[in-house]
Amino acid sequence: MKCEIVQDLLPLYHDGVCSGESRKEVEEHLKTCPSCRKILSEIGTPLPQPPELPNAGAKIVRDIAREWRKSKHKAWLRGALIGLVICAALACGYWGLFQWPCREVPTKKLEVSELCQLRDGRLLLHLYVDDDYDLNRVAYEYTGDTMNIVPLRPVICRERSANSGLWDDDYCVDVAEHNEWSRDHDDGSQVTKVYLGKGEDAVLLWQEGMELPAASEESEEQWGFQQGSADYWAAQQAN
Repeated sequence: MKCEIVQDLLPLYHDGVCSGESRKEVEEHLKTCPSCRKILSEIGTPLPQPPELPNAGAKIVRDIAREWRKSKHKAWLRGALIGLVICAALACGYWGLFQWPCREVPTKKLEVSELCQLRDGRLLLHLYVDDDYDLNRVAYEYTGDTMNIVPLRPVICRERSANSGLWDDDYCVDVAEHNEWSRDHDDGSQVTKVYLGKGEDAVLLWQEGMELPAASEESEEQWGFQQGSADYWAAQQAN
């Protein structure tokens, strides 16, 4: 029997399912054919198995859990940062709309019920804003020889919540003090005019050479020169 035929029968011979006659023929052939005997011996050899990775499943689970924790941590940080930016934007928006005094009060809403001059030369005026809204700030702006007294409000005004405030108050203006400060700091500008408001609608309150009514004794008592206060501030400047 040829080797090709025997090799086709070897799996059946190995498993014991070939006929008796075929079995005898295969055995006779194997006695004289070392090549077929080798093939027969290899039929029973198990195929090599890939090496098992210890705890491979557990390692995969750990890797997945670690990546999930990382992504969760990044998502939390990203959410916290976005929340912080939103809160900061809301806070800035609130301050800009309700607190930042950036809008001038129109001059037509301003009333000066008293304008006089104290004995020490300072100007005293009582300012009233003729509407129902509060006043956040009164700014003193200087341009060349001009001082502008400018009442300011935020974009969105609040209604008055008290019977008195900046919208109904006395304001004292010390032109001489400003001019002295300018001379001491080599600024050179000297105020000779004081206006209420700005622009074309500004109202002239005082200019150099203008005589104003003298302040009342009550106003002098409240706003006039006090030696004790002058001595205190002189001592502070000396120190």
